[in-house]
Amino acid sequence: MKGMFIINPTSGQQKNQQTVKQVIHKLLDEGIAEGLYIMHTSGKNSAYDAVSVLKPGEYDFVVAVGGDGTVSEVINGIIDSESEIPVAIYAAGTTNDFASCLGLPRDVENFVEMVKSFRTEKVDVGKINDKYFLNVAAGGVLSEIAHKVSINAKTLLGHSAYILQGVKEIGSLSLKTVPLKYEMDNMTFVAETFLFFLANSKSVGGFHRIAPDAKINDGKLDLCIIKNVTPIDIVPVFTQIQTGTHTKDNKCITYLQTSKIVISTVNEDDVFPVDFDGEEGNPMPLTIEVVPGALNLLVPKDGRNLKKVI
Repeated sequence: MKGMFIINPTSGQQKNQQTVKQVIHKLLDEGIAEGLYIMHTSGKNSAYDAVSVLKPGEYDFVVAVGGDGTVSEVINGIIDSESEIPVAIYAAGTTNDFASCLGLPRDVENFVEMVKSFRTEKVDVGKINDKYFLNVAAGGVLSEIAHKVSINAKTLLGHSAYILQGVKEIGSLSLKTVPLKYEMDNMTFVAETFLFFLANSKSVGGFHRIAPDAKINDGKLDLCIIKNVTPIDIVPVFTQIQTGTHTKDNKCITYLQTSKIVISTVNEDDVFPVDFDGEEGNPMPLTIEVVPGALNLLVPKDGRNLKKVI
């Protein structure tokens, strides 16, 4: 097989970068791959630019090595290329919710075995305006906090960097809600919104049960709206989200599934920060929909974790 590795050299800790080198050597030494093209990203959109020009059959697989941002660029590039080349994800970033949810390997032996066995699954992706996302589109003040975490902090501290930034900001965290209009095929409603997620997998922002009904191939996105939150509510709500018990009879949360939704601010002057897969998104209004089976994803042959998400 011929493969392409897209590696973000600033993503994750040095140990992950060394592991990827060992994966590359093992694929070549064992004759699993006869040729591997290695590309290190040099800045924003370099991963996208590298894969968006690929032709069908040019490579047998592309490996995205990095965090959610790197994976997002590779996914967008592969879909825009219309090459349908299968993608493997090596999670070298801070949270990598999608990879964790699927149990994608990060050790040499199991990652090489995944490539060798070459089991692929067609998975859904989300589309927000003209961009694609693999795991989540989110809006609210916590999205803004996430973008304040420096690359150095994420590299050194991993997921703890987000927690530390949250603690730093919590004193000035405004619990003000913004009225947002949600329009779907079968309903339209306005909700005073503190935070919302549209998730493709069960895991978002390190919360592994935030979308407990989500599946990666059901043609739907799971919408979770946190609304009308007060200082008294905030800790219990996030405790429930941590345990996955937040979707039933909760006055602060609306949870439902949809294949397409339009989200807009009710008041023209309101600003509501949005991101998708950790990348800053466009201002509202947003048209968000699922694209069923848009990506060929390499997954472990045994698929132990896949039963929960497919």
